[in-house]
Amino acid sequence: MAAEHAYPPDLARYVEEHWPSPGGLPLPQGLLCEALSVAFEASMTSDEGRPTTFRLLLTPADKLPETGAPNDGVLRLLFDQGRPLSAEELCRLSPSAAFETSLIGAWPEDGKLRIWGIAHSGPAWLAPTWGGRSLVSNWTYDPIVHVTGPGQLAVRCAGKLVGALQRGLLVDTMMDVFDSQWLPALFVREREEVQAEHAGLQAQSASPTLADHSLVGRIGQHMVRRAIQLIRNARHGGMILVVETGSGSAPVDLGAIRLKYRFGQDEPSRRYRGLLLQILERVAATTTKASVGWSDFALDGSPGLQKLEQSVFEWSRLMANLTAIDGAVVVDKRFALVGFGAEVSAEVAVPWRVWRALDTEGRTREPDEVENVGTRHRAAYRFVHSHPEGLAIVVSHDGGVSFVANRENEVVFWEQSVSP
Repeated sequence: MAAEHAYPPDLARYVEEHWPSPGGLPLPQGLLCEALSVAFEASMTSDEGRPTTFRLLLTPADKLPETGAPNDGVLRLLFDQGRPLSAEELCRLSPSAAFETSLIGAWPEDGKLRIWGIAHSGPAWLAPTWGGRSLVSNWTYDPIVHVTGPGQLAVRCAGKLVGALQRGLLVDTMMDVFDSQWLPALFVREREEVQAEHAGLQAQSASPTLADHSLVGRIGQHMVRRAIQLIRNARHGGMILVVETGSGSAPVDLGAIRLKYRFGQDEPSRRYRGLLLQILERVAATTTKASVGWSDFALDGSPGLQKLEQSVFEWSRLMANLTAIDGAVVVDKRFALVGFGAEVSAEVAVPWRVWRALDTEGRTREPDEVENVGTRHRAAYRFVHSHPEGLAIVVSHDGGVSFVANRENEVVFWEQSVSP
């Protein structure tokens, strides 16, 4: 898309032209433009310093069944009287319709948009972005407008982005570092170790089933996604530093990292690896195929696997909770907990220049001043400058997420999209 300043009418036109549903956009472009303009105006407000965020569902109320239930659809709650769709009304309703679990429903009446009530979805729809297995119900095929911050609007259909306004630009993709090739490449050795260990366990079976590398990687990816989101929800900010895995039983080399609280390297601190192998074993036990991948895991609804998945997410919660005090959480590339309350020594040189990545692979970049950011980001820059095989994940107090890595001996950062 052209890098020109864009507004709600531009987004409305783009969404109509690129609407993916076969029947076309379910409401006239003019009314979509009106809804986006009202949502845009509401996004510019705040409540006690907190930005106004909400999801606006543009669908007729009678399209949602009365028997619907959260997480498997929506619980439709109708107002006894509709209310005009206005920025003021959206601002008033947004605190009671939490972005993560509810939507504000609106649809035209006599040619004018009116709010008909609230649709309570529960949080399961967040799974693909915040960590977990995907769930899409039929009601999501109508437009849903995500408002995540001042001037930040996204229109989605069936969970997929159609178009958005970000920093005044019209975009059709969001920056998702987890879609890159460079990020999983940092963990190749660890994935191969898990595959080899799992293969050893399966060798005793009459019909061995191996684990595909994509399954190993995506389980870890979803664990990290959930940890990031839990830190964002806590609103205190935090940083996770990923260091090289120690060789054998050798301790992890922390270099210039000073740990206030360091864990002993025994089974509890390495629990994630054990959970991962249990998941691979359970998925493999359900098939006679030569290998299992992500789709096998995603489609397995057995209680045992769900329990293991929840145990992985408890690992995410533990990691997130440890960021609540000053300093970073340190994990190795097997996601074993090394310690927390970590500081990157001020004696480590700050790179004289860092680069902002403009695409997921970081091939297109622009220079950025080191002094433009706070102490947490500068510590991340120093860390990857001195640990070129490491990774830093920085979550700001305002919910912004940055990944920082060393690419071709340059410190590069990616601003991860946080809009589901």
